[in-house]
Amino acid sequence: MTDFKTWMCLICGWIYDEAAGDPDHDVAPGTVWAQVPMNWTCPECGARKEDFEMVQI
Repeated sequence: MTDFKTWMCLICGWIYDEAAGDPDHDVAPGTVWAQVPMNWTCPECGARKEDFEMVQI
């Protein structure tokens, strides 16, 4: 079983959960952060992937 992680946008606080993915933006559930496309942006504020950091929930 994979230990999914969560990543928080440092700009707006939106959380990317690897288990949930971002299916509204073509990122399937279960997509680990390393596999999220580099051109993906935060659905809330448009921040780039490098504006996220891993968080423990």
